[in-house]
Amino acid sequence: MNDYKIFFEKLKRKFENLIKKDLLSFEEVNNKEKVIGVYFIYSEDKEKPIYIGSTNNFHVRFGTDLKHKSTHTFHKKLLNEGYSKEEVKDFLINQYKYRIEECDNKIEAEALEHIAILFFSPEYNAHIYKNPNKRKDLK
Repeated sequence: MNDYKIFFEKLKRKFENLIKKDLLSFEEVNNKEKVIGVYFIYSEDKEKPIYIGSTNNFHVRFGTDLKHKSTHTFHKKLLNEGYSKEEVKDFLINQYKYRIEECDNKIEAEALEHIAILFFSPEYNAHIYKNPNKRKDLK
């Protein structure tokens, strides 16, 4: 019965660790092969994350998805704002910084991701958390 307490305490520790971690470069994150976790993306001001995501493999997410695929939510949003694929790639590789927290499994990563999105409301995460009143089933 206390399993949920252990789970939430672990998420709390991971969240606190994540927000205190040093900023990393794109390549530092890309080198994390077969690692599950949560990532924060920061623009130059570095005050709060502009995007929060989770992945079951940082190397695939950062090596392929973010650099080349316009199907990734964050990548697609930047393209929709009028940035070229080359500009988006430059932002991701040379201008943005990252924080990551490794997780034991995808469920833990997704739970931590959603808690962080609730807390920070990043501008490029288009989740119901920003305006829960838009969801009819929550009324």
